[in-house]
Amino acid sequence: MENIADPELRNLIRKVHSRTGIDLGQYKDSYIARRLSTRMKVLGAMTYGSYARMLDAHADEYDKVVDAFTINVSEFFRDRDAYRVIREKVIPAIVADKVSTGRRSLRVWSAGCACGEEVYSISMILHDVLGKEYDRFAIRLYATDIDDAIMKRAQEGLYDPVSLKNVEKSFLERFTKATPDGKIAVNDTVKRNVTFRHYDLINGGPFGGYFDLILCRNVMIYFSEPQKKKLIGHFFDALNPGGYLVIGKTETLTADTRAAFIPAYGLERIYRKPERSLV
Repeated sequence: MENIADPELRNLIRKVHSRTGIDLGQYKDSYIARRLSTRMKVLGAMTYGSYARMLDAHADEYDKVVDAFTINVSEFFRDRDAYRVIREKVIPAIVADKVSTGRRSLRVWSAGCACGEEVYSISMILHDVLGKEYDRFAIRLYATDIDDAIMKRAQEGLYDPVSLKNVEKSFLERFTKATPDGKIAVNDTVKRNVTFRHYDLINGGPFGGYFDLILCRNVMIYFSEPQKKKLIGHFFDALNPGGYLVIGKTETLTADTRAAFIPAYGLERIYRKPERSLV
């Protein structure tokens, strides 16, 4: 937070961090000002100090701050190289392991799911890779986010066409349909086995376990290093031995969690939990 000159803004950042877990101190004060300006104008707050007092008086205003900074800009198959590896390498490897060991449960977690583009992209891949074998597996895809409003949109599965610009034609034909108002809707096949849940990655504690694949992409950029360490530890515990963790292309594991994972496909930021302890 050393780049923040205004003491009132520093105090506001501390309040938001303490309440929501979002570390605004990583941003320049000019960027923070732009993001907060709309809410401050709505409430008539002339200074950061007065806005901080309004946060004390209206606890739901913290949600508006979260919305201002965790902008849910996403799309289907965002970062095509990562999805290519997931489709061609990761999912086939998981399926092959399941078949060889006679286990049929396959669990995926999209952590910080935004409007659902990520989890629905993975659902399309699973249907494509498994084909007629899909129903022979007990598949559960969990999608979590702190923002209930965007999860409601995700459950509707209705998108602007630009969000699907990376989706290949065969997938569009199999898994989506156009609506009269110019939107694109994912079909029930894609929604099948997808469960959306409210979940706070920072304060929610362990989510559960036995996942074969966890995706948390372009989310940890909002967190401090200690928060990232804690979260990655939760992911490690939640993964099955041999399970995969996928993070954003510009993100890295923390120094003290890096040794716990095997870089499966380093360029795509895809890591694997060892089959057995490395100790």
